[in-house]
Formats: sequence, C-alpha cells, structure tokens
Amino acid sequence: MVKKKIIACQVFADELLAVLPEEYRGIDITWLDPGLHWNLDKLEITLKQALQDAATEGTNARVLFGNGCHPDMCQIINNHSGKILEAKNCLEAFCDESIDGLEQNRSMIITPGWVRCFPNMMAAAGWDEVDIRQNFGRYDRFLLMDTGINPLSDEEILEFYDLTQVPVEIRQISLDYFQAKLSEVLG
Repeated sequence: MVKKKIIACQVFADELLAVLPEEYRGIDITWLDPGLHWNLDKLEITLKQALQDAATEGTNARVLFGNGCHPDMCQIINNHSGKILEAKNCLEAFCDESIDGLEQNRSMIITPGWVRCFPNMMAAAGWDEVDIRQNFGRYDRFLLMDTGINPLSDEEILEFYDLTQVPVEIRQISLDYFQAKLSEVLG
C-alpha cells in the first residue's frame, strides 16, 4: 500500500489535527501559508514543489486546499496524481450550508483559523489598516463558524474588530461535515 501525505493550507490546522482518523495520526503533513493566496504564481510554484516532493518520497498527495483557491488548482493536482478536497474554499469544507446563502445581507464567513492567519495574509497582500477597512468595509458582519476546537479569545475577536471595524457574530458548528470531507480526500 502506498503511503499518503497531506499538503494543507494552515487555515485547517486545528480542525485537521482534531479529526484526523487514528490510522493517519502519523501521516506527514506539509503546511502551506495561507498568504500564498495573494500571489497565485507563488501559490502554484509552492504547491507544485510540495506535490513533487510527495512524489519523490513515494507518497500519494492529498491536498487540503479549496479547488477555487487557484484557477488551475484541479489541473495542478491532477497533473501530479494527487487528490483534492471537494470544496471551493476552506469555508465550504467546514459548512454543509450554502456559503452563498450565509453570505447574504453583506456577511462574510470566517473561521478561527482564518482569523489567526489573517495578519500573514494581509502582510502577503501588502495591505495596511486603511486597505483592510476599505476592502472589508462593505460587510455588515463577519459570521465566525466556530467548531469549538480552538475558539478565538475575546481579545482576539476585539483585535480583529479593531482592525476591520466589522462586527463578529459567532455560530457554533460541528466538525462532522469537515470530517466527512476529509475522509473522502484520504480514501
């Protein structure tokens, strides 16, 4: 049986480690910086290198990125005989509800992992506080999908609000949907 390796966006870190099936507890995981999303060329190069490394190691790559994180994501993965998570982005991987429906009324869906990676993503984008407020000012709220694994502290929520000036509403969700998606990609 060929060994598997996970290549994952760091946004998934807490939840992935919480639901990783017992038989995969020793699996090698390559974490990629979510800031790569701001430079598609760099994302492609980094992802291809991680996939090539997996092939060199004789492992089958399982990729935990959304298939919409790069315009050629599925082609990149298929060209390296990998298997990708069946979700457009990290948020769809956690939520069995329609993201479009949840994002009505000027809402943006986020997760604790996304918020924790936010400073790196904004640095990669070259954004300052003004850029952040201009780009997120169109939202009336952030809907934080919290699995309860590593919830944001009150301080983290306040810091995020201070930076974006957009209120954060918390919704508790189960990890069942993400666990099912993970099982599909690992299978």
